[in-house]
Amino acid sequence: MAMPNNVLERGALFVPELVTDLINKVQGKSSLAKLSRQTPLAFNGNREFTFTMDSDVAVVAESGAKSHGGVTITPVTIVPIKIEYGARVSDEFMYAAEEERINILRAFNDGFARKVARGLDLMAMHGVNPRAGTASSVIGNNHFDYAVTETIPYLSADPEGNIEDAVSAIRDAGGNVTGLIMSPEFAAAIAALTNGVGGPKLYPQLAWGGSPDSLNGLPIDINSTVSEMNTTDLAILGDFSTMFHWGYAKEIPLEVIAYGDPDNSGADLKGYNQVYIRAELYLGWGILAPESFVRIVQEPAAGTLTITLAAGTKDGTTKVSSVTPSLTSGNSYLVKKNGTVPRYNTVLTAGVDGWLAYTFGDNIVAYAGETITLVEVTSEGKVVKGGTNVVEASEIKAGT
Repeated sequence: MAMPNNVLERGALFVPELVTDLINKVQGKSSLAKLSRQTPLAFNGNREFTFTMDSDVAVVAESGAKSHGGVTITPVTIVPIKIEYGARVSDEFMYAAEEERINILRAFNDGFARKVARGLDLMAMHGVNPRAGTASSVIGNNHFDYAVTETIPYLSADPEGNIEDAVSAIRDAGGNVTGLIMSPEFAAAIAALTNGVGGPKLYPQLAWGGSPDSLNGLPIDINSTVSEMNTTDLAILGDFSTMFHWGYAKEIPLEVIAYGDPDNSGADLKGYNQVYIRAELYLGWGILAPESFVRIVQEPAAGTLTITLAAGTKDGTTKVSSVTPSLTSGNSYLVKKNGTVPRYNTVLTAGVDGWLAYTFGDNIVAYAGETITLVEVTSEGKVVKGGTNVVEASEIKAGT
């Protein structure tokens, strides 16, 4: 492949071969790009339309009158945003033979593709500036965490049930399911499922970190970008092939900077015998029908209760002597020995899995070294706050 003479000039472009290679790598590493449809993107943006037919087709008799079916047209504008990445390399790049310069650019291209792929997922899923890890005003509300309001609470013991619930929700809304993006945590929960206690794995293809292209005929991808910038998200399910579009402007500026400190690192390029290679990409996406997607989410951690223990009123017992903050009106306490505080909104039932109803100040049979976990739950049994403390010998009523 011949290197254009202007490759070192400001504003030169990635050659077409490298652009094709770049996008192929992005499609291979981005979950959204892998499962969805790429749309050619104009520099000023595209308007994508979804048509909702309000009625079914009608049978018309010969010479019969036709009725109005109705249609709802919803436009979504996909506006490209600029992303950039740069790296310092030795200034030998400026004087190297043409073949060596191509090799350096290919290596840069490989790294840039990985960053673009990761960036597309993080931006479109969570609306963040990937480098800063904070919400981007440029992206605004054009991301799954904002647009997709249908969520399914994660059940670690039944991730299959989570998927079935999500599929039902999408189909009830009139949508289709063409793909599933899972976080490694969610994939691990699926991989752990067995056919009965001690039975064979239901999904052996996920064992040992396996990453198949499909499960039960459904295209999937496993990627940490689902949960990395939003720890409550564990999976996204929906119609990626039709209702999520992405695209890029094909002219990708490539700039080789020989002077100054373009990355604000405090090190002058000439002083360190370096040049700076910077690439920019105009990338856009659109969620055409948010109701065609569901997010499987893990509830955030419960609030904190600070509990103090004291000796009970009977031999071998302890009790909760103080709780901060105090109990909210309408709520109640549950207690468990050697347990942990569940996540917020987890539903607990007294008498199940070791949890017992607790009235402040009641005796609890305990030994030194055991832990006491107290949680505050709503009238529906949903966890709001919780705290744990270790029983000391002095906090147990000694025998007489």
